[in-house]
This record gives sequence, C-alpha cells and structure tokens, in this order.
Amino acid sequence: MRQLLILSVSTLLYLSTNAQVAEMKWELDYQLYLKLANDSNYIYDIRDVFHISDTKKEIASDFIFYPVNPGAEYATQVPENTKRNYTTLWSALHAKTGGGWIHFTNCIAFAIETQSLDLQGPLMKRPESNWKPKPMTDSYKRTKNWDFYIPMSQKNAQKEYRLRKDEGTLGGIRSLPPSYIELFNSTNQSDYNLLKAQGKNNEVAKIDLIKVLLGANYLGEAQIIYVSNMVLEALKSYSKNMLPSVVVFEEYDAAAVMSLNASGYKIEKIVFRSNTDLREDTMEQRKQEIMKIVDEINEYNHQSFKKQLSDYYE
Repeated sequence: MRQLLILSVSTLLYLSTNAQVAEMKWELDYQLYLKLANDSNYIYDIRDVFHISDTKKEIASDFIFYPVNPGAEYATQVPENTKRNYTTLWSALHAKTGGGWIHFTNCIAFAIETQSLDLQGPLMKRPESNWKPKPMTDSYKRTKNWDFYIPMSQKNAQKEYRLRKDEGTLGGIRSLPPSYIELFNSTNQSDYNLLKAQGKNNEVAKIDLIKVLLGANYLGEAQIIYVSNMVLEALKSYSKNMLPSVVVFEEYDAAAVMSLNASGYKIEKIVFRSNTDLREDTMEQRKQEIMKIVDEINEYNHQSFKKQLSDYYE
C-alpha cells in the first residue's frame, strides 16, 4: 500500500517496516521527497530539518551531536542478557546500547520523542517527606523543591542549568546544539505545557533531554532502572517508531539521510538541490568529502568520549 505523508521536524510517525531509503530528491520548492523500500513516500520541508552550517566550527565542542534516530542495524542488535550496573543512568544504558555520548543522548531523546519514556510517571515522582539530612547536603538543597527525580518544571530546570553553568559542570550538555539550549532557556512553563498539548513531541524532547541530563546524577536505582528500561523498550519498538533522520550540510548544499549505528553516525543517502548546477564528478567529490567528515566526527566523538564522559556519568 502506498503512503504519502508530509512531515515537519516535529512530526512523529509510526512505520511498520525498516526505513530503508530507495529514492530521495531535493526540489526547488524547499521540499525533500523520500521514498522508502516499502514503497512509502514522505515529504520534508527542508527548512525544518536539522542544519549544519559549519562542520569545522563544531569541532570546537566536546562532542558533536546530530539528532538522528537509531538505525536498524544498531537498534536490533541490543543484547538481551547483558548484565547491567544500575549505579548511574550511563552505566545502566551503556551496558546495553554501547557506543558513547551521542548514543546515550540520542537514545534517550528517541525514547522521549516516541513517548516510550514518561518522565512524569509514578516511579519518577518524589515522595512527600519532611525529612532533612543532617548536616544539610548540597544535593538536598538543590532538589528539595523538585516534584520529580529530575527537574521537570521549567523554573527548577533552568535554575539547575544556571547553577551547573556557573560551576562549569554542564558536561555533555555543552555539546548539544545551540538551538536546543535556546529553546530550553526561552521556554516558560506555560509555553512548555502548550508544546505538549499541541503534540510537538520533537520540541518537547529537546527540552526534556536537557532535563534528564541535568537530573541524571540525582536518580535513585529505581528511577535508573525505569528510565533505562523505557529507553531499551523504545529501541525494541524500532520498526514501528522509526523515522528517517534528515540533516542538511549547508556548505555543500546537500541533504543526507543519517542514522545511528554502533560506531556513530551513518549516512544512508546524499542528494543535492535540483537547481544546483553541479557536474557528476563534483557531486561525487562532495559526497566523499561529507562521508569523510562524518567518519572524522565519529572518531573525534570516540576519542573525546574516552577522555571526558566518565567524569560526568560514571
């Protein structure tokens, strides 16, 4: 059965088969046309998808984060019987998902956006209590007004972000796209509630990803088990939740379908705008350059992960 769906970046789709790209075109009307191997057709507004303006500039960050969904190869190879350590959220997830910081964050974001992970579920709710530690601890002072084990209210989350920024302990959050940080800091509680009510799951996921990263070190074992299990459930449901991720490389005037595999980012297909007057050999050269950039980014993230990630989540 043929399907034609028009997508914005905030649209959530449920597909019944693996999203293998058969054909892709970038037309003059800012539309990107995608045809999958299952004969489904999708239309993206190129202005809404994630844009990379300068790949060289991004190397200055600790990690290079692109919002891409897990690929079939990665999602379906999560081991079933691996022993997990529930000391931290990182250790609980890494034992199953492997990879580095980009796998950790993209998998959490994927679980939030597909609504597999409910951050306000019963296990995430803090019990009401008059107990106070003696002596008073810093973690108690910072979390005593939280209703959940992560800072779900915008006021609490933004306060924690400012504290962590002043302390220089934002960790991997610093490597999230500036658009994520701007959205997080500029959204008040009313606006956040409206985003949820309007079903703008992609925007909500950007904000909630930051909340999870801010609260990760305050989670108890029960919450770590819950969050990590829901992330793994999202990966297991890959076949029905999978949506091709499109990234635009502005300096090459190219759009790429990308996914996440065990090594990092994987390019499925690259196209150029229809009005781009490029010879075949030039397009091939640019494709090779983009592929090389992605390989270098994967290596950069891997090396940076070994040096830094353990400081924040282990």
